[in-house]
Amino acid sequence: MALRVRLILLVLAALLPVLGAAAWVVFRSAQSGQIALDRQAAEDTRTLTLAIDREFTKYHAIARTLAASPLLDQAPRLSEQQRAAFDRGARRAIEGSPVSVELFSEAVLWIDTRLPASAPPSRHASGTRVLAGAPGVRALGASGGVAVVQPVFRQGQGVAMNLHVVIPLAELHRLLDRRPLQAGWGVLLLDSRGQVVARRPAAASAASAGSLDALIRESLAGRGEGRFALRARDGEPLRVYFSRASQGWTALTTVPRAPWAPGFFSGPGGLLLAALALLALAVAGAWRVARGELRRQVAEAVERTRQAEQWAASRERVEALGRLTGRVAHEFNNLLGVISNSAHLIQREATQPALAMPVAATLRAVEAASRLTQQLLRFGGRQPARPRTIALSEWLPERRETLGVVLGRRVDLRIDVRDEGLHVHVDPDELELALINLALNARDALPDGGRVRIGAGRASAAEAVGLPDGDYLSITLSDNGAGMDAAQGQRVFEPFFTTKDPNPGAGFGLSQVHGLCAQAGGKALLQSQPGRGTTVSLVLPVVQAEAREARAPAGAGATPLRARVLLAEDNDALGDVTAALIESMGARVERAGHAAQALARLEHGPAVDVLLTDVAMPGGIDGVELARTVRRRWPGVHVVLISAHGEALAGALDSFPVLRKPCTPEVLLAALRRQAPAGG
Repeated sequence: MALRVRLILLVLAALLPVLGAAAWVVFRSAQSGQIALDRQAAEDTRTLTLAIDREFTKYHAIARTLAASPLLDQAPRLSEQQRAAFDRGARRAIEGSPVSVELFSEAVLWIDTRLPASAPPSRHASGTRVLAGAPGVRALGASGGVAVVQPVFRQGQGVAMNLHVVIPLAELHRLLDRRPLQAGWGVLLLDSRGQVVARRPAAASAASAGSLDALIRESLAGRGEGRFALRARDGEPLRVYFSRASQGWTALTTVPRAPWAPGFFSGPGGLLLAALALLALAVAGAWRVARGELRRQVAEAVERTRQAEQWAASRERVEALGRLTGRVAHEFNNLLGVISNSAHLIQREATQPALAMPVAATLRAVEAASRLTQQLLRFGGRQPARPRTIALSEWLPERRETLGVVLGRRVDLRIDVRDEGLHVHVDPDELELALINLALNARDALPDGGRVRIGAGRASAAEAVGLPDGDYLSITLSDNGAGMDAAQGQRVFEPFFTTKDPNPGAGFGLSQVHGLCAQAGGKALLQSQPGRGTTVSLVLPVVQAEAREARAPAGAGATPLRARVLLAEDNDALGDVTAALIESMGARVERAGHAAQALARLEHGPAVDVLLTDVAMPGGIDGVELARTVRRRWPGVHVVLISAHGEALAGALDSFPVLRKPCTPEVLLAALRRQAPAGG
């Protein structure tokens, strides 16, 4: 084979992986961009629907109140005094708002607040008007705007009159303009009959008969919200997102379906084109230059390939992290469960004293990692509040590492608990979040480093002023930063208030601190002076320490667990080691890798005493649905659930006991023993 051919093949072998990596990055980027676009457009449409629905609900309330007026008891005919009094009441009801009120019967327009109050009743220009028999929202046709319709019912006559609260087109446009649109996007507002009542710029191109028909078909299909594709009059492909309100009207957003996402050629598309161009140039150079020059180019191409692959791999990891955040806790806890259960098995079976120290260290590391997982769940908004009694002398020092990371290395952190008998009843996760918020504020006040002191002690009488009689403690966080003036100090606990540059999410930290204290029956205090630092105090009620529950050891000396246990766990490694741990307690254990397999085992195998199942299971049936099915079909089988969310799910799963993953053998044995038959 000729040298040039061999060199060309060498160049292809070096650069084709780059091309493949670039193509993969382009595909994943385009896919992620479309998902983000769908989510944003759907959320914008839903937000717009909620905003307009609040306005329409307000006007519906006005219409219902006016229609129930005793002045309309003689409807459909009104005396001049009744008409004048109702006219005055209607004008007062809508005073300061851009809407107007119409009251009419089939033949006569009795009141129109757009006309002078002295204007007499008049007959309809068309002779008669059809009265609506139910409340709703209706387009007004050529006049623009919509009318909130409220029938006026009178006993023995059915619908006697109709009352309209008329919302002008300009007001609808103002409501639509509250949420800025991206370039090329548009919005439409339809009444309950599918008629367009308002639109904003880009939506006009979508308002053809075909597009409205498609929207109506989607809306009448029983779906409250969704999306569909269509083509505008000019042939432009559009993606339409719609959301229908409970009152029957529908809002939609139109988004152009561009063949390439914005920034495509400056990002992943440019990478792909660059890879193609690089491949072509390398082949041409290999054909033209001498062997030594070709070797140099091959070396450069290999280096570029390595850098491009590293960049692509890094981007893939970031994107994968964003997509898989919701499953991190589950998968990580499965690994922790394998480690924890294996360590406990070693601890139970080991005869060498030298193993005691590394096994204990492993279990402590598992507990620390489990707490980190719970923090991930909390900051992701997956954990509800779970207050319990905590001893500050033990709990506060354990937060040193987390708060030290928040403050950074340039800030000197010290924690001092002066009284070891201080206990407080709060959600420890919420209390830790409050301290993190305070630490973040302190870090911002110490850009060049400084000191932060955290302490806990009995609250003084001055700190407890305004609170019910009782004993209180004070958790304080002080810094030696720039401080703030009295005017700022009076507003720091208000939501959205911040002394820093405005940015999304700013101003919520101290509001969360204030809410935690108020919910626990205390209060938050702030002392600050410019140039002398800031001190924030969390004044909370003191509670008595809870008696610690004595747990029987799960070792070899404990009473064996005489029960048949069916373990439903999709993770093979965790399932094997958990089964071995339960068997070491004296039970007989059978495995099921998914819900369908567990049901088949219950259907055809020997009787089972306890079903232990993970909440997150593959397939169409998860652990919760499996538990409900077993309770319904085999009421004699007791069910225990286990999940990374642990006690956070207790009470929300039909009173099934829920264990936190991973859990200690003592907790697992106690749960299985409570559910096992008497004597097990």
